[in-house]
This record gives sequence, C-alpha cells and structure tokens, in this order.
Amino acid sequence: MSRTSVLPAPRDAPARVGTRSPPGRALGILISLGVVASTALACDLPTEVPQWDQRWIIPADRTTVGVEELLPDDVRLTSDRSAFTVEVEPISFRESLGNLCPACAPLDGLLAPKPAFQDDFHESVELPKDVEGAEVRRGQVVVLAQNGLSFDPLRPPGGNPGTVTLSLRDGGPAGPLLAQVLVDGATTSFSPGAFLTRVLEYSGPLGTPLTVTVGVNSPAGGTSPSDRVMVRLSDQIQVSATPQDLEVTSAVVRVDGRSFDLIDTELDVQDLDEGFVERVQSGAFLMEIDNPWSLGANLELTLRGPTLGSPIVKNLSVPAAPSSSVRVEFTRDELQSFLGQPGVTLTGGGTVAPGTGAVSVTPHQSLTVETRLDLVLRVG
Repeated sequence: MSRTSVLPAPRDAPARVGTRSPPGRALGILISLGVVASTALACDLPTEVPQWDQRWIIPADRTTVGVEELLPDDVRLTSDRSAFTVEVEPISFRESLGNLCPACAPLDGLLAPKPAFQDDFHESVELPKDVEGAEVRRGQVVVLAQNGLSFDPLRPPGGNPGTVTLSLRDGGPAGPLLAQVLVDGATTSFSPGAFLTRVLEYSGPLGTPLTVTVGVNSPAGGTSPSDRVMVRLSDQIQVSATPQDLEVTSAVVRVDGRSFDLIDTELDVQDLDEGFVERVQSGAFLMEIDNPWSLGANLELTLRGPTLGSPIVKNLSVPAAPSSSVRVEFTRDELQSFLGQPGVTLTGGGTVAPGTGAVSVTPHQSLTVETRLDLVLRVG
C-alpha cells in the first residue's frame, strides 16, 4: 500500500556557503525556497524512507558588458572613465584666386591694381563611422592656412586692411556655428608664402559632419604704379584643418550587428559539497539582466573549469528591454559536472540584434547580468 505525504522545507538556514561542509550537512547551509513537489515512494516494505523534491535558489555571480564593447574603433574611454575620446581625421582644401575674385579674370598674368573681392570656401569631415552625434566636453580644431597668392589679401598695397574669418559649423556650411575666429589685417599680416595658424575651440552638442569655412574679405588696392600686384588666377590659398581628439560625455552610435564580450567571471560553486551535488536532479541559471540601452542581443555562454571534460555552451536571446529575466536550462549531468568544482568560469560573447539602430551611450554604463542557480534536489 502506498502513501503520499508533503514535508516542510528547512527554515532559518544561512544564504551562502562559507566553507566546505561534510556531505551530510550540505542541505543545512543553503536557503530552501520551499517544496516544489513531494511524493513519498510507494512502499512495499514498512521500513522504506520517503523522498521528495525541493527547489533551491543559490546566488552565483555577476557578469557585465561594458560600454566600451559597443564603441566604434575611433571612440575610446578616457583613463578615468569620465568621457570618451573621439578621433576625427584631418582635412586639407584650397581655393584659387580665380574662384575667389571674379573681377580678376580679365587681369590674369598682368601687373595691375588689385581688385576687391569677398568670398568663402569650405570643407567638411565626418565623425567616425557609426557615430551619429556627441555631446562635446572639449574640442579643438587647429586651422593652418598658407598664402599662395602674390600679394597679402589682409594688407593690399595702398588699400584698407581686410579680414579672414575662420568658422567651424555643425552639419555643413549653413549649420549651427560652433566656433569662429576673425583675423584682422589691422593687426595681422598674411604676406605671400606666409602661414596663418588659429585654434577653434568649442563644446556642446555635435552632429555630423564638421565643416571648416574660410571667409576672405580683401579690399581693393591702390591705383599708383607702386601698388600694383601680379594677378594669377591659378594662385591658391591652401588650408589644413586638424581636429584634436574630442572629449565627449555622451555619444549616439550605431550598434547593429556589433559583437561584444562578457567580462569573465568565476562562479561561486566550489563550496557545494558532494552530498548536496549528488542530490541535484535538474536546474537552470536564472539571469536578471539590466540593459541600459534596451538593445536585443544573441548571447553564447560558456562554462569552463579544470575538472570539466569539455566546455558547456548555452545560447540565449536577450530581449530589447531595459530589464528582463532569462532562464538557461541544464541537464542533471551538466549540473553535476561543475557544481562543487573549483575554478569554474563563465565566459561568453554575443551579437547585437539586427535592426537595433543607434543608441545613446555614456562612459559609466554597462549591461549587467545577475546569475542565480535554480536547482531541484531529491531529499530523503
């Protein structure tokens, strides 16, 4: 004759294993969350011992995906993790006298009074690939101009002083002004062959591209023979603009399909004694995921250890949500191969789901995975 009985779970046990305990005491040093199901074995003999299953939740460890795993190659964390540095390529461009001065066209190759002209020219540089924008804490562009004309446009012979305006704009030549420097011929010369260097400094929101504009306002020269200049339409003003590494406090980056690695972590399972492990029937990882970017991803987790014959590999999907719970199932043999063993590490990596698009990142962010073991034990 068989009987079924329900037995209560142990109470008031400490939450974590401190040191290895004798096999018979393993069940007394963990927290039991309750009896999942209890079924006494059908007994043909009156001396048969009843058995039941219990569910145990055991903290394992935490692993993270740092924000640096999502950054493009030209974006890096500063050493104190207070900002990102963004590397932007230098640019070079030039403009000819023929384009700057339409009135000079009939004078090409002649020694003549210098006509007045006012015009500008520009060039743009994109932010690094996959960077759509940034909040700049500190940025600089060093602009170097060389005068390839036969005269000084800032101080035309016999004329009034002129100006050169260097501007930095966001998104194109008509975009928001980020920085501007005026070079006044009243205090600065720009003689033939000379170089002119200025630094444009800026901060605040930045899109793409960055545009450097050179505006030249050169008055007419005098009419006396001594004031005449050689007019050559092919002569040029040459410019190079070198952005220094930008320091940004946040950035908008495209992450579709980007691969990343989990930070390796050692699981705290070696203090589970042999008697406890032998009673394990089934179980899983319960993974609580804090996802500041709300991006979906596909993960591959790998368990390794000196006593494992071969790594245990599990695949899972992370939902595109700020927080989620994921369950990773293990077989009884898999669990008993690593529970109670020293040096068991959790490693892995993943790929951001296609179609995720761009996300905003800041230096201190990380995706965090809190892992607990959810085990079913045979008791009795």
